[in-house]
Amino acid sequence: GIWRELVDHWVTERSRAEEQEGLVRMGLVAVRWRAGAGRTARGGGGAERIPWRRRGWCHGGCNSTAVASTRFEDVAETLERECGISKRREVEIVVDVLTNPASGFLDRGLANKFRSFQVKEVDTDIHIKPVASFLKELGATPEQIRRMVIVHPPVVVYDVETHLRPLIAYLNEVGVEDVVSVLASRPSLFGLRAEKNLMKIVEWLQSDGYSKDQIVEYLCKSL
Repeated sequence: GIWRELVDHWVTERSRAEEQEGLVRMGLVAVRWRAGAGRTARGGGGAERIPWRRRGWCHGGCNSTAVASTRFEDVAETLERECGISKRREVEIVVDVLTNPASGFLDRGLANKFRSFQVKEVDTDIHIKPVASFLKELGATPEQIRRMVIVHPPVVVYDVETHLRPLIAYLNEVGVEDVVSVLASRPSLFGLRAEKNLMKIVEWLQSDGYSKDQIVEYLCKSL
């Protein structure tokens, strides 16, 4: 039916875009980084480096560069310890995507959508640690958490109580058994909100005659 076609189109485009934003981005880093993409100051020319703040990397509001390396290492060490991301280049990409509106690692077609989650700075205590702790409580392994963050960096700035916990609860409610494995294989699912997006998709599938098992399979393999 028409709803099935609409849902198929929406999830296919989203999945393709998210995969490109994640794993494919890893292959572009060398070229983009050498060119200085994503690390220049807003409104400025050349390759001026953005300073790091305490526990995070920020844009626009920083006024000191004296301990930039130490501040970067704080974020890098936390991402390695909590999320298993040990390569400096991967850390730079993740933080750039999360904080830089002009990031060279964001697909231009998705730039406006990604700005909705971007933060002025990545705070290890407010963002990374609570999310990593929640994922570990769910049983996620270090490698699973690493993949989730690399493929879908916004996951580390999503609020646990208002975004992640309701999403997990709803996936369990519709019958997804191994939620962690599903999210590790399809991190783009993190971008959905239970009430705002996921429930509507399930309702569309139900109205089109999908059984419970078919809906679960669709969520696990198509989104």
